[in-house]
Amino acid sequence: MKVVILMGGYGTRMRPHSWSRPKPVLQVGRNTVIGHILDRLAGVATEEVILVVGYKGEQIEHWVREHYGHLDLRFVYQDEPLGQAHALWLCRDLLDEGEVIVLLGDIIIEADFDRIAADAAPEADAVFQTMVIDDPRHFGCLTVDSDGFIERIVEKPPTGDYQLALAGAYWFRDGRALWQTVDQTLNSGRQTNGEYFLADTFQIMLERGDRIGVQPIHSIVDVGSPANRLDANRRLLERDAARSPMPSDQNDSTSIIAPVYIDPSASVACSVIGPFVTIGRGARVSGAIIADSIIDPGAVITNCVLRGSVIGENAVVDGAAQALILGDDSRMGVNR
Repeated sequence: MKVVILMGGYGTRMRPHSWSRPKPVLQVGRNTVIGHILDRLAGVATEEVILVVGYKGEQIEHWVREHYGHLDLRFVYQDEPLGQAHALWLCRDLLDEGEVIVLLGDIIIEADFDRIAADAAPEADAVFQTMVIDDPRHFGCLTVDSDGFIERIVEKPPTGDYQLALAGAYWFRDGRALWQTVDQTLNSGRQTNGEYFLADTFQIMLERGDRIGVQPIHSIVDVGSPANRLDANRRLLERDAARSPMPSDQNDSTSIIAPVYIDPSASVACSVIGPFVTIGRGARVSGAIIADSIIDPGAVITNCVLRGSVIGENAVVDGAAQALILGDDSRMGVNR
C-alpha cells in the first residue's frame, strides 16, 4: 500500500506563522503536524509515502527526511496551488494498480488505518473515513444506502439532515484507476474558484457506479488556524499527558501544571507553566506564568504572563502581556 499526503496550500489561515514556515512543520504538542500524521501511519504496511508539497515545500522535505528518514519517501512539488485533485494528479508516475491511502496534511486523524483495507467489502472500489457532525454547513457531507455504500456527496449543504461528513482520509483499491479519474476531472474543467477539488473526482466515481464504503474515525484534530492549533495542542497534550517529559534543567523554582510538553533542550526557570503548554526546542523561559499556549523553538520569554498565546520561532517577549499571536523572529516589549 502507498500513502499520499496532500499539503500544497499556502496556509493563509495560519498567518503570521505560515509566512516563514509551512503549516505542516508547525509544532503541536510533542511533534509537528506532519510528524503526528506520520506517527499514526506506523501500523500501515506502506511501499512509499508520497508527500505533495507546495509553499516552502523544501522546509517540509528537510524536516521529514531528518526525522522520518527510515520511511520510503517521495516528494512531489506542486508549483501552483490548483487544488487537491491537481496535487494528486501530479503523482501520475508514482501511482500503480495497488492500494493507496490519501490524506490531507492539515488534520490529524485517530483512525484504524491498518484496518481500512481489511474491513473493506470485497466489491468496494474505495473506502472513505467519516465523522459524525452536528452542523453540515462546513463539511463535505454524505448519505449511505442500505448496503453501506455512499449514495450521495454534497459539499457544505446549507441545510438538511446530514449526520456524516468526510473526515479527509480515503482508501482506494487501485491507485492507477484513481489517477485516471483525477485526470478525467482535470480534463472536464470542473473547477471551484480556480482549483480542482477531490469532491468532483468523487462525484465522477459515483456517477459511473463505483462502490464506496465508509469507516468511522475515532477523533479528528484540525490544525488550520492559530485558534485551531491551540485547541489541537490542548487535545494532544491531554492524550499524551502520561508521556510528557520535563526539561532537563527544571528546578524547584518552577511549577508545572500538567498536561505540558517541554522539549528537553528548553530552559525554564522561576516560572509557572501549564496547563496546556508546549515549549519547543531551545526555547528559554524565565520569570513567566504561561497557560494554554505554544512557545515555538528558540523563543525567549521573560517576566510576563501569557495565556491563549502562540509565540513564533526565535521571537522574544519581555514584560507583561496576556494574549499574543506573535510571528517568527518578532520582538515584543523589548527596548532596543
